[in-house]
Amino acid sequence: MRELDRRSFLTAAGGAAGAGLLGRTLLVRGEITEVRSTRLMMGGLVTVTAVTRDPDRAELGVERAFAAMDRLESVFTRHDAAGEVARLNEAGVLADPSPSLVALLRRCQRVYDRTDGAFDPTVLPVVTAHESGHDDPRDARRQVADATFDSVTVADSKLRTPTPLTLDGVAKGAVVDAGVATLRDWVDAGLIEASGDVRAFGGGDGRWRVGVENPRGDGLAATLRLDSGGVATSGDYRIYYDEDRTDHHIVTPGSGESPTTDTSVTVVAPDATTADAYSTAAFVMDDDRASSLVEARDGLAALFLTRDGGRRRTDGWADRLAAD
Repeated sequence: MRELDRRSFLTAAGGAAGAGLLGRTLLVRGEITEVRSTRLMMGGLVTVTAVTRDPDRAELGVERAFAAMDRLESVFTRHDAAGEVARLNEAGVLADPSPSLVALLRRCQRVYDRTDGAFDPTVLPVVTAHESGHDDPRDARRQVADATFDSVTVADSKLRTPTPLTLDGVAKGAVVDAGVATLRDWVDAGLIEASGDVRAFGGGDGRWRVGVENPRGDGLAATLRLDSGGVATSGDYRIYYDEDRTDHHIVTPGSGESPTTDTSVTVVAPDATTADAYSTAAFVMDDDRASSLVEARDGLAALFLTRDGGRRRTDGWADRLAAD
């Protein structure tokens, strides 16, 4: 969850205000009301959409969803010195961690194991070296080469790590899922979108369509029909540190280098946390191995867009596409 600097914040806020995004919109179609609200969170714009026959209940549900996401963001972010992840990274140990952080780290352990280490939150030193602008990424890569998530201890009463951790590759999806879990208590259908991470429910009427951006061209690479579940995209085109994007915010565990085969990987999954983690893992793997990984998991499908303009999709992807 990358923080917005002042310039980025002003750009996002100005563009959003110009498009009428920051704030709330109310759409009424017969007896159905759609409440939509967008706010700056997690380093970008987060939109909550609720559909119901009771506008007051929908508005309250939207507020409660944002509150739930705000609470979890403060737990998972590495940018807040007073937050749990920052304190864990600083001291190497954290006593009495929140249950939500313990649960997410245990999910990270499972994905780490299932991806043979392709998903690994211990790559933070390389990312922070690039972000600082003055640390040598080569030194950080050597540090990453010597660390893996196997060395992290996760227990209900205490967390230990010999190397700083980042949850950037999974936390946004987890925050979105928490917002949806709250929203479900208030409305019949809803969708939350946070800078490319999406989770929806109640879309059996074909209401929810999600566009997959084409990073190397105009328009969309695909449009998905999302009855329920999550979608997430990992790519080299949003946060990068050199002009040709060979160094970006996604780092290959072990080598510390940024992968350069794909420009984006989009994963559809039963929830946003899973989609987020597996899109990150698939991006750093070769496409054959990543395709096998995705196809081995029930409910997952993926689209790979390569730097040379090619595309590859796993079994089940075509079934997710929206009809023209």
